[in-house]
Amino acid sequence: MKRISLCLFSCFLCGCVDVGQVSLHPQTTTGYFSAHRGDVEACLENEALRQQHQLQKDDPLPGGTDRFNLLNSQSEVVAWIEVAPFSNRETSAQFYYAPDKPETKSVVAALISRCGSIRE
Repeated sequence: MKRISLCLFSCFLCGCVDVGQVSLHPQTTTGYFSAHRGDVEACLENEALRQQHQLQKDDPLPGGTDRFNLLNSQSEVVAWIEVAPFSNRETSAQFYYAPDKPETKSVVAALISRCGSIRE
């Protein structure tokens, strides 16, 4: 009986994570922006809407990093975005997305080009 209880408890602790279309081994792209974090997040949100996508706020990471899910028009998670202050007036954003989704890569490139510069 203890063995069954322990097994059920272990399964409960493991949980399940839906990674959406991002995959377990995502491609990453970093964007650097010459603006404060709030302005960058607003720009990314507006540009996502222009691309028929939506930013959904997620739980923040320790150290002041904001996290977002990028949703497509079917409300599927197609990318994860982490936005953090880079220096006094600069912000960086790390984008994670599936390497086999060229449409997501083009949306990410559009977000970065409209709001800042790109480094891969």
